[in-house]
Amino acid sequence: MAYLMLYGTGGWTQRWQIPVGDEEKVQAELTRVGHEGTGHLEVVDSQTGGKATLMVAWQAVAAAVIVDSEAPPGAGTSTGQYA
Repeated sequence: MAYLMLYGTGGWTQRWQIPVGDEEKVQAELTRVGHEGTGHLEVVDSQTGGKATLMVAWQAVAAAVIVDSEAPPGAGTSTGQYA
């Protein structure tokens, strides 16, 4: 399972679960961050668990990242500020 993290030019943030198997489609759309135009992404509705279409105004997105929710081996054994 993976999540899409969007960071907006106005300081907003959003997190959306990506449907299993759609990670590459979402990754391909991220090249549009900061550019003119809109796009749509398939995400998972956190209330129903069903698919939903997210419309994105790319010029309002400052940064985006896909985060895999699977912890790598040894995760949780780290120490430090961000452990």
